Amino acid sequence: MNYIYNIKVNLKNKLYNFYEWDSEITCINRIKIYLVDDTTYNDIINMNAKVDNTFLNELKTFDNMCLFTNDIDVVCIKFNNNGCIDLISKLDLEEELEVLNEISNKNKIDLNYKRIDASNNYSLNTKEQNEDIKVIKEYLKNNKDNIEVIDYIYYEIFHSSRASNKYEKIISKIDNDYLQMGDKLRNLIKLLV
Repeated sequence: MNYIYNIKVNLKNKLYNFYEWDSEITCINRIKIYLVDDTTYNDIINMNAKVDNTFLNELKTFDNMCLFTNDIDVVCIKFNNNGCIDLISKLDLEEELEVLNEISNKNKIDLNYKRIDASNNYSLNTKEQNEDIKVIKEYLKNNKDNIEVIDYIYYEIFHSSRASNKYEKIISKIDNDYLQMGDKLRNLIKLLV
């Protein structure tokens, strides 16, 4: 069994990168590491996995916590007593590299879990970007009926003025592709305010 010693985590009910951690840092003296395939790892980081009791019993002495990796990325998971993911945390870069070095050339486990829909998809946006999205959507909602504003924003995003349902398309673009045009849209809204 693979273990890692003395790591720091910031367990929350949503996954944040280490540079967005708050002051509630937990130090873990010893924890198990599991190497899994990409599909399983994706279900884990989106908190869509429920493990069986056999696996959960392996973690009893570790306060139902373990690390999962896919050879690229590492997360710390705390399961509740039902086997659902309760809390999740990324590791800082140095400790993540240590885990990846420890697990290199090891075999992947076949994790026996049930896929659930936890509706907690991991976002690539930072907290600041999520706040920007909230402000932008609020501005758009308040100006939904202002055709000139919606037409202008639509043109700046899509470089076209011909479309129906422009407001809905703008909102969809924000939800699905904010990283590509976030700064431009944020500056555009500041200009209009």
